Amino acid sequence: MRWNVFVAVFAAVLALLQLGVNALTYFDPDRGTLGYGDMLFGGAAAVALVLSYPLLRGHNWARVALIVVLACCGVGVILLVPYSFIANHWIYTRLVMSFDGASTVAVIVLFIMVLRHPDVRRAFTPTV
Repeated sequence: MRWNVFVAVFAAVLALLQLGVNALTYFDPDRGTLGYGDMLFGGAAAVALVLSYPLLRGHNWARVALIVVLACCGVGVILLVPYSFIANHWIYTRLVMSFDGASTVAVIVLFIMVLRHPDVRRAFTPTV
């Protein structure tokens, strides 16, 4: 299996999906603004979309850069959950935010683990 193609397509699809969600949020006439989490995920999605072509070409620096971006996004999610707790008073909403934050961090950690897997690393090492 060509892991670099799989990682590049997966990153591009998720990035386009997130940017589409941000566009829908931004152009929603009732809401009209992006929150901190939307900007965090939108920035990470834009970087992932830019990195998708170097990932497709099998550049190791792009894989490492994607790991760094995902780690920063995970830290941002971890920091956003307590902020959301302060901003909201309802216990059920806090439980939903906790579950959503934990599942988001779990997916980010899973994707980082896939990027650090030896088979995936081997697909991104240059053959000279």
